Amino acid sequence: MRILVVDDDPIHRTVLASLLRARGHEVETAPDVDRAWKVLLHTPVRIVFVDWMMPRVNGLELVRRIRAHEFGQYVYVVLCTGRDSRADLVEGMRSGADDFLSKPVDGEELWLKVASGSRIAQLEDRLEEDKRKLEEANIALSLAYGTIRADLESAAEMQRSLLPVPTRIHDVQFEWLFCPAKVVAGDILGFFPLDENRAAFYQVDVSGHGIPAAMFSVLLSKLLTTSPVSSSLLKHAIAEEPWYVVTPANEAIGELNQRLQGNGDMYFTMVYGMVNTKTRRLSFSQAGHPHPIYLPHGDPAVALGSGGFPVGVLPDMDYDLIEMDVASGDRLFLASDGITECTSPHGEQFGAQRLIHFIEKHRDESLETLLSILQRDLRDWVGGDEFQDDLSIVAMEMP
Repeated sequence: MRILVVDDDPIHRTVLASLLRARGHEVETAPDVDRAWKVLLHTPVRIVFVDWMMPRVNGLELVRRIRAHEFGQYVYVVLCTGRDSRADLVEGMRSGADDFLSKPVDGEELWLKVASGSRIAQLEDRLEEDKRKLEEANIALSLAYGTIRADLESAAEMQRSLLPVPTRIHDVQFEWLFCPAKVVAGDILGFFPLDENRAAFYQVDVSGHGIPAAMFSVLLSKLLTTSPVSSSLLKHAIAEEPWYVVTPANEAIGELNQRLQGNGDMYFTMVYGMVNTKTRRLSFSQAGHPHPIYLPHGDPAVALGSGGFPVGVLPDMDYDLIEMDVASGDRLFLASDGITECTSPHGEQFGAQRLIHFIEKHRDESLETLLSILQRDLRDWVGGDEFQDDLSIVAMEMP
């Protein structure tokens, strides 16, 4: 320990310094407060023994200066005095002294005071070391978080690249809205030509959020494709022209359910269907997903479907096939439960009826404009840009 001894009595100063040096401590000495202060400003002292009674400026003034100054480390101060009244002790403690050493100095008492100061210094050193390690850990965590965040943003960009471009397929107009709750989402959607007359569409909502749900949704997007026909869920190869048959929507979901048994806790809801622009026939199947909303041209919107059971939970499930005729200008909306269950700060959900009313209210807008307004309204509903669940919706208009 580096210790400062301040005493105007050279004998007392020398005796105390000698005792401390004999125990291996590095000792500085000063005959008065002013020179002691110069030592303190230039030397990292951990313990100060200061005589209370000195000419001109007494030891209490040095104690007050020490406590008023920021040294970067705690300085343990012991007042050396022959005064032992209760009033004197209170005055010394109020000035900032940590302890008292009686004069003349007793060796055993001296070592107790040094031991107390040493414990305080060691405790502070350990705290500083712990603080340094914590700061280093925080820096490492910050760097790791930055790397993870960059990776997630890359994954999100890749996931968004799997989403189809809003387009017309056999003159059916398709648009979508996609707002992940986190960087990556468990929702996935798609639409594509099924054959020369039929346009297929789907929307999937994987249970949970974050990376596992997003990875599973990417897997599903790869399964819900027509290429190659030999392994496609949506088409089955045959030995004669046109060399394939289109799988009905309910059978496609049933086969998907069989393939994805045994995936732990992962399951999902979905709607898959197709519209034949030649026959003006719409067909789809629902597996635990919110009901599609059908908006006939000029008539009120209605919710379609029979519910169904989520995919990947139980084997050998049967799914209903819904079929209906459609007319030019009719619209169909597939919305994930992130929209209907979108919750305001007051705990109120957006709800299916509010969504139906919104779709009817904005029926004269283009699909692109309607979805843009819906996104704005949902942000206003939650009071910000962050959602508790993934939000997605597929909108289509018949030619």
